[in-house]
This record gives sequence, C-alpha cells and structure tokens, in this order.
Amino acid sequence: MKTIFYSFLCLTLISCKFESKPKGSFIESIKQEDTTCLKEISEAEKEIKKGKLTYCHYSGNIYNHYLRYEKELIEILKENNLEFRNEGSSCIVYENQTENCYCKLMDEKINQKYGKKFVDSLLNVADEKYLNKHINDTMYYAKCDRRPNYPNDKDDSEDEYSEVMQKEIDAAINYPKDYIKRPNYNVSSFVDISFFVDKEGNAKITYFSFNFDIKTNHKLEKYFESELKKIIKTDEWKPAQMRKRNVNSNMVLRYGFE
Repeated sequence: MKTIFYSFLCLTLISCKFESKPKGSFIESIKQEDTTCLKEISEAEKEIKKGKLTYCHYSGNIYNHYLRYEKELIEILKENNLEFRNEGSSCIVYENQTENCYCKLMDEKINQKYGKKFVDSLLNVADEKYLNKHINDTMYYAKCDRRPNYPNDKDDSEDEYSEVMQKEIDAAINYPKDYIKRPNYNVSSFVDISFFVDKEGNAKITYFSFNFDIKTNHKLEKYFESELKKIIKTDEWKPAQMRKRNVNSNMVLRYGFE
C-alpha cells in the first residue's frame, strides 16, 4: 500500500513540475550552465508574478535603432497595462550563454494573454499617432520609410549616395588650376551636401561639409559651393515617405571629387 502511495505521490510531483513550465516554452530547452538566460528569466518571472508585463524593442548593440514613435507607444502600452523596454545586446558572444531571455519570456506571456497580433496592432496605432502629430515637421531622413531621392535616380538604397547626381556633377563641374587631385582612394576628397526636401519634391541646399585630406584644397570651398549650386537639381525630387504619405525631410548626399 505504501509503495502505491509513494508511486502516486512521485507521479504527482513530476506532473506538477512539468505543468509549472509553459507548454512549448523555450524555457524547457535552457541548460543549467546558461546562467545569463536563467538570471534574466528569474527577473522576468518575479515581475510577471506581480502582474507586470513588458514589451521589448530590440535596439541593437553598436548602432542603436530606436523607434521613431517610442513616446507614443509608451503611452498606448500604459493604457493597456504594459511596460516598455529598449533591449540591446553585447558585442561579445560568450559560449553557452544566451541574452534577451527576459524579453523572450515577456513576449511569450503577452502573446498568451492578448494574442500574437495584439502588440503589432499597438505598434501600428502608435506610428500613425506619431505621424499625425508631426506631419508638417521636417523628418530625419533615416527615420523615413522611404528616403528622398535625387531627380531621375531610381536607386532607393538606404545610403547617402546618388550615382545620378555624381555623374551629372562629374560631367559639368570645372576644376580650378590650383586644385590638387587625390593620388588614390585612400585620400579623402568629398563634400557632404545637406538638403531640405518638401512634400512636393522641391529641394533646397542648406549646408556643405567639405573633407579634403590635401589641406590646400580647403581654400577652394567657396568656389566649389558656387559650382555645385549651378549643377545640382532642386526640382522634381522624389519626396520622403512615412506610411506611404509624403513628408518634409532633410537629406544628405555625398559627392566625391577627383
């Protein structure tokens, strides 16, 4: 009789231990030596027991990528009893150690409680709210869904270079006699040109930033400013867009000298 009782008790304990973990949770595969992950899970579990759930946005490590609508999202999350957290990661990878387990567990719990599409719907509402609030502001080009583009340039790459503009300037610019060409590509000789581009695609040059490794070329900056203003097109740009709506924005394009 005692044997049957102890067997039943043992099976009950095993069953309870198994049910304490969420079904299909990543927690089941965590190894004991993964102390980084276990520590983060412990932190998350303490907060979950207190009724606190947190949405995490992964912002990167070396380069941080923050949400343009972070402020609006925090407000909306609070209305739904959720917290917000920017989560980064280390540049150093340690063997058998897993980062971001706090956020992974929080994501699991939020999905279990609200459904997998709930947070996405909040992100969408927050972004729309941000855009409506700032629709007439000048947007930072890197935060736009589509950056402004130089006339007739169909390359939508997320960089600060326009092959069309480079070729147009190359074909039209006049170099003064005292300009010294760079001897190789290891020597810098370029200018970053800042623009304001409105919703209709009208551009205006706002600033020139020259970089010449050959110091004597710096005396030619005003000359080159005048030349570039004659050549660079300021009409019929493709304006920046957010959520498929045209917005005012800034933009920086680089021109490389000979």
